[in-house]
Amino acid sequence: MLPYCLRNTPVRKPDLRDLMQLLRRFFENDTSDSRIKRLVRNHFGLRVKNISYYKEAFRHSSILDGDYSGMKSNERLEFLGDAVLDLSVAAYLYSMDPDAQEGLLTQRKSKIVSRKNLNLLGEFIEIEVLLEVKMRREDIRPTMVGNAMESLIGALYLDFGYVRTNKALISLLKRFGLDEKIHEITDFKSHLHHWAQKQRVTLSYNVVKEFIVDGENGYEVEVFADDSCIGSGTGRSKKIAEREASRMGWQNVFKEEESQESRDNL
Repeated sequence: MLPYCLRNTPVRKPDLRDLMQLLRRFFENDTSDSRIKRLVRNHFGLRVKNISYYKEAFRHSSILDGDYSGMKSNERLEFLGDAVLDLSVAAYLYSMDPDAQEGLLTQRKSKIVSRKNLNLLGEFIEIEVLLEVKMRREDIRPTMVGNAMESLIGALYLDFGYVRTNKALISLLKRFGLDEKIHEITDFKSHLHHWAQKQRVTLSYNVVKEFIVDGENGYEVEVFADDSCIGSGTGRSKKIAEREASRMGWQNVFKEEESQESRDNL
C-alpha cells in the first residue's frame, strides 16, 4: 500500500522528453564494440572473440595523424584480407565450374574482387558508420569503405581461421549476388566480330587439334583475322575452345590497338 502522502499524487504520463532521454541512454550504451559485434553476427553469423582485431580493421590511417600511442591503422589487415578474399573466391570458382579454363576463371575472379565490388560490398553491410576517421563522415570515399572491407576479412581470419572465415565470406558474397556475377561472362566473340567489321577483315575459327585427356575429348581452336592467327584456346568442347580463343584474340587485338595509339602519340 502506498504511503498516505503519495496516495493522491497524480502519476505523470511519459512525454517526449522522457522518450528522448531513453533513446539517448540507449545510444550512449550502444558502443563501438557492440556495433562491431552486431555487424559481424548479422552479416557473417559469427560471434567476435577478439574485439581488438576489428577495432584495428576500422581504424583509418588519418586517425593516426599526431598520435604517438603506437596504435596501428587498418593497412596491414587490408593486405591480409585481400589475400584471404582472393583464395576464397578462387577456390569457390574452381570447384563450381570444372570445365572453366584458367583464363575464364581469372576473368571471373577479377570481376568479383574488383575495387568497385568491394566498395559496394562495404556499403551493403554498412561498414562506413564504423570507420574511425579524422574527417567529416561525408568526406569518406568509397575506396576507404572497400579497403575497410578487406581489413574486416583480415580481422575475421585472425579471429576464426580460414575455414570458418571462408564459409562466412562465401555466404555473404552469395547474398550479395556472387553466383549472378560469375555468369556475367564477357562475350569476347561478339567483341571480335564487331572489331572485324570495323577493320573489314574476315574472322574464322579452325579446329587445329583434337585430343583425349583422362578419357575426355579435348579441342584446340585458332581464330584468324584474314590469314593471321590472333588467338588460340583449348577446351572440352569446341564451344569452350572457341570462347577461349576469342578471349585470347580480343586481348591481342586490344594490346595491338593500345600500342598503335602510343606510337601515334609520340
